[in-house]
Amino acid sequence: MISSRERWWALINNGLEVGIGLGGIIVITRLFPLSDTGTWFMFMAVFAFTSSLRDALLQPAMVKSVSGVTEKNIYPSLKTSLMVLVSFEMLANIALFITGFFMQGPLRPLLLMYGMYSMPNAWFRWQTFFLRSQLKIRTIAISNGINAGIQLVGFMLLWRNPFSINLVVIILGSASLAAGVYASTTISYRQIWGAQIARHDLGRIRQFGIYAMLREATSSVSSRISLFYASALISLQQTAWLGVSQRFSQLFLLPNNAMQSILFPGLMAQVNQNNLPQARQLFHQTLAQLLALTLPLAMVVVMLSSRLLSWVNGSDYQEAWYLLSVYVLLAAVITPFGTAFGSMVTALSKPHLAFRVVLVNSLINVVLGYFLMRGWGIAGAPLAMVMTELFGIAWVSRILKKEANISLTDTWKEVVKIYIRAYKFMGAILEKPTFVKQLWK
Repeated sequence: MISSRERWWALINNGLEVGIGLGGIIVITRLFPLSDTGTWFMFMAVFAFTSSLRDALLQPAMVKSVSGVTEKNIYPSLKTSLMVLVSFEMLANIALFITGFFMQGPLRPLLLMYGMYSMPNAWFRWQTFFLRSQLKIRTIAISNGINAGIQLVGFMLLWRNPFSINLVVIILGSASLAAGVYASTTISYRQIWGAQIARHDLGRIRQFGIYAMLREATSSVSSRISLFYASALISLQQTAWLGVSQRFSQLFLLPNNAMQSILFPGLMAQVNQNNLPQARQLFHQTLAQLLALTLPLAMVVVMLSSRLLSWVNGSDYQEAWYLLSVYVLLAAVITPFGTAFGSMVTALSKPHLAFRVVLVNSLINVVLGYFLMRGWGIAGAPLAMVMTELFGIAWVSRILKKEANISLTDTWKEVVKIYIRAYKFMGAILEKPTFVKQLWK
């Protein structure tokens, strides 16, 4: 089972990642005009697409290979995944550089600089996959602290001299490189270099990674196609509104990613031991704790959405409050179930089920998004996403019940129990003022 200490380190790490994401939003929207901001969000959509493919290809097989394995036997698996990572990044960077070289428009210089951010970020992310599989969350948190510190210094310099939005790529790449250097001190690269390529891990990458990559490809296209629809059908100004709203909602995905990163190895371990009841319990408890944490935060953001956008991004973004509200609620309420579903069916060695759901949902969202945005403008983007996600959660619920006897209703019941326990705990504190004094001391 996952210890309380590991959960706390995951939350600390999540807080750092929230700070990193929020800092980037503030700098981009405050320093640069709406047209530059719209271009930046299109660049980040490209980056998110390729990086999500990379992560999906490597992470499931890597976790499967190194979770619960003795230290002596992990190095062939690490070398295999590292070689695949380097190969993927080389191909992606060459393709995007050629695309940027021949294209015209504001996105061109950012694509030419893509590798300056992508390569160090890929190396850093690969190391965090391994550290998470070993539940070394503290090391990841320190690495992200270094990442945040370098970004803060870079953004402060950029704030004083807002020369070009292209400098943001250099700042982000430098921060990832520094964080990766620290994380590398906890991994024996000498042992990795001396290890042999593990052919069975290549098989696992094909088994788990290909399905995961296809799933992420369709999901990424679906979730970010609205940005390109907005730039083509409406304007770069409203593309910036949509980008800011989606970026804020992605901050709510950080707690989800932190919890899921320790949920997946736990589910994999329980299923490998044929302990399905324990896997179900872990599924409900982890998901309920995540929902109990993010739901109140989401409601606060929704109620303050207009003021929040004005304060963080400026008055030019205030009109995007309804976009922000919808995307935040989806990220806080619906997305955690979809991610946990993917982890569960992958642990059951049935990743094709997750791919099937994502493929159908993505096709629905791409088609609905085009027609609704063409007819209703920017408001069509969140409307299409809501309709798609409601269909998806109903389908996911049926599959989980059939394959693992998991009822999502039980997860919501667990959320209610958490709130009841929290209410009783607060009541006990208020009834014992001496205990409160001791806490203050």
